[in-house]
Amino acid sequence: MLRPPLSLLLLTFLVVACSPTPEAPTVAAAASLRTVVPALIEAWGGDLRVTYGASGTLRRQVEAGAPIDAVLFASPAPVDSLVAQGLADPTTRAVAATNALALIGPPGSDLRFATLDRLPAAGRLAIGDPRVVPAGTYAEEALRGLGQWDGLRDRLVYGGDVSMVLAYARRGEVDAAIVYATEARGIPDVAVLDRADRPVAEVVTAAAPDADPAARAFLTFVTSPAGAAVFADFGFGPPTS
Repeated sequence: MLRPPLSLLLLTFLVVACSPTPEAPTVAAAASLRTVVPALIEAWGGDLRVTYGASGTLRRQVEAGAPIDAVLFASPAPVDSLVAQGLADPTTRAVAATNALALIGPPGSDLRFATLDRLPAAGRLAIGDPRVVPAGTYAEEALRGLGQWDGLRDRLVYGGDVSMVLAYARRGEVDAAIVYATEARGIPDVAVLDRADRPVAEVVTAAAPDADPAARAFLTFVTSPAGAAVFADFGFGPPTS
């Protein structure tokens, strides 16, 4: 039975922070950014609260009126949707970094993106839920591009965010999983079996129209050369030209 990690059984809107004050502005960040965002905040030196989750889920929370000052999502689509609805300031929209897809699995596995059609009949492949998880959307696009989507879709296991997909692979509940390359860094119990250069995932930021000035200042740092250096330390690539 596939079990989400205990932490993921909590409400998505659980606020995680570095000892913020009650007045600190709130930033919503994709789960795939959960390791780099604390480092960005530390390097910036300000006071923020952060809530993590799937980008699509966080977008819906903003649409529902959640008090979020800025977003850092793993895809342009949910940010552009907020901009179109007047819920994000278009002048603050920016691409901060990029990421790539990786196929992960147990060390010693010979699976590759091109050979996923050889997955055993009872085998399972985990990806993010394409409806709300950008990593899942990218995974679907990659599998369709390889002509493997139709043959694999009945053997897919969907995670509510990319950290859940990683957990399925780490617990050995699937034969392989498609996550961002940054997810596998420093994880000893899974191996990167293959890496895809395309599609490239973009980390996109934007502030609410009435965002706290501190949140806007944070986004300015995130998209600066100093912010790019922090992203690079965690395996992210520079923004695409």
